[in-house]
Amino acid sequence: MKIKKINIVDGIIQDKFVGDVPIMIKIIKPKGKTNVRTLIKINECIGITNHNTGNITPTASDEMHAKWLQSVENVDKEYVSVHFFVDEDSIIQTVPIDEVTNNAGDGRGPGNFKTISIEICENGNEQKAEENAKKLNAALILTYPKLKIFKHQDWNGKYCPRRILNRENGWKRFVGDINQLVKKSKVDEIKDNSVSNWAKEAQSFVKENKISDGSRPKDNVTREEVWVMLNRMQNLGGK
Repeated sequence: MKIKKINIVDGIIQDKFVGDVPIMIKIIKPKGKTNVRTLIKINECIGITNHNTGNITPTASDEMHAKWLQSVENVDKEYVSVHFFVDEDSIIQTVPIDEVTNNAGDGRGPGNFKTISIEICENGNEQKAEENAKKLNAALILTYPKLKIFKHQDWNGKYCPRRILNRENGWKRFVGDINQLVKKSKVDEIKDNSVSNWAKEAQSFVKENKISDGSRPKDNVTREEVWVMLNRMQNLGGK
């Protein structure tokens, strides 16, 4: 399973999958007070804050939480929000990632104002939900390499994400797994020698005209190889 950079437009993910995890876009519609949708742009994003939902109800999936968050926005009472909910089988984005969320309990501090927030559901297969969250963290870091991985506890001391913290070295392993995913994905990207879509027409041209055999499209080229290809192009022009 390969994790890739995410395609993002106006703060909203355009991809259908993060790795092998389906992602759905259910952006909360602003209403009344700015309690869920703050409509404040993140000026400098420094990392990703990870949470547990704290809800073990069997039906408390990412989809249920997304609906709940819209209801919170509708009633204008609680100041709470998050960019993503993740459960055992999918990811849901609820707020554009370039918008401040009330997720970390630190007011106008960096947790709320400078991080992307992820809530990991506790309703089903928690191990699978955590694996999916790791993939989302890794994909975000591949997209924005300067991001660091945080836990809710880092911002206001709350014991969260509690399920991960409850395990011995749980947080250390969680972060380590994410870093390994990032590292492996970078290695896989280097090894990927398939031709990019934008270069396919040129590949066909050099093969058809015997300028190059079209192989190893992402490898470096030597001066000798350049000389030979230029010579072949000159001969081609003389025909």
